[in-house]
Amino acid sequence: MQDYIIKYMNRPFPLFLAHRKGRIYFIWMIVILALLANVLQPFGLINIHEFHKPLVLADYILVFYGTYALLYTVLSYFSPRHYHPDTWTIKKEFRALMFYIPATAGTTYLFADFSVPEFELSLPSFLQLQFYNSLLTAISIPTFGYFVDTRLNPTTIAQRLKRKENAASRLNLNEKQSRNILQKLHEVMETEQLYLSIKCSLQHVATRSGIPLHHISYAINTFTEYTFNDFVNKYRVEHVCRILQNGPDKKLKMEGIGTECGFGSKVSFYAAFRKFTAKTPTEYLTEVKLTPKP
Repeated sequence: MQDYIIKYMNRPFPLFLAHRKGRIYFIWMIVILALLANVLQPFGLINIHEFHKPLVLADYILVFYGTYALLYTVLSYFSPRHYHPDTWTIKKEFRALMFYIPATAGTTYLFADFSVPEFELSLPSFLQLQFYNSLLTAISIPTFGYFVDTRLNPTTIAQRLKRKENAASRLNLNEKQSRNILQKLHEVMETEQLYLSIKCSLQHVATRSGIPLHHISYAINTFTEYTFNDFVNKYRVEHVCRILQNGPDKKLKMEGIGTECGFGSKVSFYAAFRKFTAKTPTEYLTEVKLTPKP
């Protein structure tokens, strides 16, 4: 049980606000919760205390979630290596929440004192206010976690894609036929270097190789441990490794090398490189420089 917990806590967990999708979701959630709070007020469903109304109208929810964004910005500025998107884990996210929860308690308390004349600085008022903080926390943490895991986590996305591809490609190909398809795919990928194009999609490979699209999916998903994206990215990572071993162009940044090798973004480049080498591109390059050439 202890090993399972340790393994789970060290699972990759993409930094929420480091992704464009995450920032858009974050903004929409604030807007929707603020609207819901104001809509529900007249019915008295959550308007337990009189000071709650001006709190919501005075951007209480914005202050609550803005604290998270502010902390993330400040801490990632002072400790960029710790807050690197490619090394973030569930354990680190929980540590960040240990800063966030008490900081939220303080900021909302001060906000209430400055914004609501009826609010008194006292322990009962502080505890009273934490009811709303707890309510928002109970709503936000599960939704954040679910969104990050299903929409931003490369591992979960790859698993979902593989299930989808399997469902769409249930064919009666025998093992010999599948092996022949894989051999032809390898030949086409190596000779034509299709993987160097960002547009190297399943349809593109099927067209260039002359192999039916669903045959490709079935052969890769059934007789390899990869999805189609992994299959292509493995070639890309190997190409990046060859460039780094031969000495990359000093004028070209690491992200530029990833783009040259077919990766559409820095996030996908680093995630794929770490998956197949267990290192970041920079770590790999440093190791290559330290290794004496024969």
